[in-house]
Amino acid sequence: MKTLSVLTVAVLIASAGCAAAQTESFPVIQTETAFLDACEEEWVRREPAAAPWARGECQVKWRWAIAAGPMADAILAMSKADDDAAGQQAQVPISGTAMPAGVEISLNATGIRFDWQEPGSEGRYNVTGALRSRGVTLQSLGCPQYPGASMGREKVMLAGVPGRQPFVVTVYSRAAPTGFEPAVYEVDADFSGDVPDMQALQAGRYPGGGGRAFAVDPTGWVAECPDPE
Repeated sequence: MKTLSVLTVAVLIASAGCAAAQTESFPVIQTETAFLDACEEEWVRREPAAAPWARGECQVKWRWAIAAGPMADAILAMSKADDDAAGQQAQVPISGTAMPAGVEISLNATGIRFDWQEPGSEGRYNVTGALRSRGVTLQSLGCPQYPGASMGREKVMLAGVPGRQPFVVTVYSRAAPTGFEPAVYEVDADFSGDVPDMQALQAGRYPGGGGRAFAVDPTGWVAECPDPE
């Protein structure tokens, strides 16, 4: 895996104008009110006792989604159009716009990874919200269950975008258990076209699979779970 600084990635882009045009093709189409309404409805449906405070938490998720916008734009620009040749290697789509503070970018043959850590933090980014606000549908493929809340949460999803080939995106999030330990937020997107089934997920064969939660193995998998932000 090749790890690049944001500055290095920006310098490597020869087709900056094309990349910029691609990211502009995926504007935010969901209003803040619509985002908050959908978030609150889902939260209260899942946890009825959350009704008094759910909207306030959803407002935090909206701010985090806005902050994660550059990551969502990069993922969408890197996705393949329906008429792209099978097996075409995805190109780095960043056109000089800086990634959010502290986010490291790693590239591999089939995708891209974002990694952010900050001691004592509760979190800062919401890529799933940023993608959905741009019209992306996210279908859950599976969620590993870790033995404690301090191990974080993870979700593997199939992303659908009109006019683009589906791709797999994994989000792992862990709030800092103490003021001295790091919060962790990792996003992996894979554009190879391979969609892992439950057996592959359980074996760790999915984007970002293996080594999560500080090498603690999951105790099981479920088909659906809340987004890990």
